[in-house]
Amino acid sequence: MDGTNNMKKLVIGIDANEANRANRVGTGQYAYHILWQWYKTSGADFHLYLRDALVGDMPPERDGWQYHIIGPRTAWTRFALPLHLLTGTRHDVFWNPAHYLPPIVPGKSVVTIHDLAYEYFPDLFLKKDLYKLKNWTRSSVARATRVIAVSEATKKDVVAAYAAPEGKIAVVHNGYDSATFNIHRKDIDKSILENWKLKNANYVLFLGTIQPRKNAIKLIQAFHLLKESGYKGKLVLAGNIGWMADETLRVAKESPDAKDIVLTGYVSDEARLVLYSNADVYVLPSLYEGFGVPALEAMACGAPAAVADNSSLPEVVGDAAELFNAADPADIARAVMAVRANRESYIKRGLARVKKFSWEKCARETLNVLETVAHG
Repeated sequence: MDGTNNMKKLVIGIDANEANRANRVGTGQYAYHILWQWYKTSGADFHLYLRDALVGDMPPERDGWQYHIIGPRTAWTRFALPLHLLTGTRHDVFWNPAHYLPPIVPGKSVVTIHDLAYEYFPDLFLKKDLYKLKNWTRSSVARATRVIAVSEATKKDVVAAYAAPEGKIAVVHNGYDSATFNIHRKDIDKSILENWKLKNANYVLFLGTIQPRKNAIKLIQAFHLLKESGYKGKLVLAGNIGWMADETLRVAKESPDAKDIVLTGYVSDEARLVLYSNADVYVLPSLYEGFGVPALEAMACGAPAAVADNSSLPEVVGDAAELFNAADPADIARAVMAVRANRESYIKRGLARVKKFSWEKCARETLNVLETVAHG
């Protein structure tokens, strides 16, 4: 670093791989939005480490924002990154936005933990992923100077599972992309609905990766109960086909209501906006969520919501959504009917609730944690 002003800047190292993806979900969206907020507002000196070439929509390099593409790609987190941290730029603090600190970090470090679903539902994860999630996360929590949890529920889980001191964990709620997901957009392409033969306010919407933890099977069963009670609309399961999805796909295909179940595959932000904005009811039936950003996106677009009564979800939605027992299809169906009966009230409450969350707020509070660690 050159110059007196640069010497005063906080030097922050970041594992930026989660953000550097073409099709981001979950932790990738989290890292991406925080990085852009920091790029626009922060005066720190950032060094971002990558295993792959930069994707097009990442913040471009400039003074105080430098990318390091390093190798080898094999065992990158365990070998390439720690070697570079030991021999390259010295940081005041190093941050990993998703669970895995490298085994050696010279100096202070912070790691964000999103959820511990793998500790509670190990059978729903592939063995190779489960080993890393369990062992690398536990090690990262133990070695980090400070831990960020995305919800109070996740903080409680980290304390319980890893015997982490409560005082070591800061809770910083996720945000959502309010520029994309809101009720004021005039440029919505409703022809997207026509592609799936959908009509406004005539479908129940689930949006997320199709995997066992998302519990879409119980939603499909609840949809059958809704159809039996006279519901004329469709069920839309929107999102990537994830791991261990075969059973969900089989249940959807063999459902008596299969002709009214739409599987979209991966959906772009534009398609998500259209699906949220025109949904009859948005449903999040997950068995466990560390936060549940899609619930915020849906409510911000004016979709009345029903969500499971477990993990972080009641914390996120407050009184703005109807809660249900995710293990009980009848209770999911009940919740959907309750929302439909009071649609305008739930829409209004949802729009008020989402004002409490933003990526700007999340980024500011996250940077505050890093600054506190660096100066502590």
